[in-house]
Amino acid sequence: MGTKIYNKAPQEILRLINNIPFFESFNLVERKEFAALSNQVVEYSDKTAIVKEGQTEMAVFILLKGEAIVTRNDLPKVTINTLTMGALFGEVSFLTKTPRTTNIFAKSNTRVLKLDQKLFDKLKDKFIAVLVNRISEMNTSLVRLKVELEAISHAAMDYQDEFDKILKSGKTMKEVFGGIHETISELIR
Repeated sequence: MGTKIYNKAPQEILRLINNIPFFESFNLVERKEFAALSNQVVEYSDKTAIVKEGQTEMAVFILLKGEAIVTRNDLPKVTINTLTMGALFGEVSFLTKTPRTTNIFAKSNTRVLKLDQKLFDKLKDKFIAVLVNRISEMNTSLVRLKVELEAISHAAMDYQDEFDKILKSGKTMKEVFGGIHETISELIR
């Protein structure tokens, strides 16, 4: 199938939109306006590129149905992230007017609402709220990752100190691991 415009009745698109958290702050009239934009809803088949790294097309996407995976050209077999229904993507390149930094591929039959500059301008304030929320979530994730990395770093230093003591003691590995086995056995009892 590849890519095609999702030509369904506005009621069908409204049903999809009503299930997306991004649209919760829109009233029914505004959601119906979106539903009338059937030419902006695009359907992608499995493994079809929605966005390609380096692309300069200026659009923001909202995943209405299905899943999509995020990859980079330098690591094509690594899935950086999996996007699910309601995900907003493409906004950074759109706002900064820079080429896309990742690829987005449909993971299944996927439908997206593609927002161009005109439509985006109409929704600007709502997008800002979504972006602020996303930045807040990213900051929380970064703090959590920093704490985890510091804990790993401290643990690695502790293990290095213990390993240095073992090497200086002149014990064989068999003696060292035998001692560890005995300690674990005692803890289990």
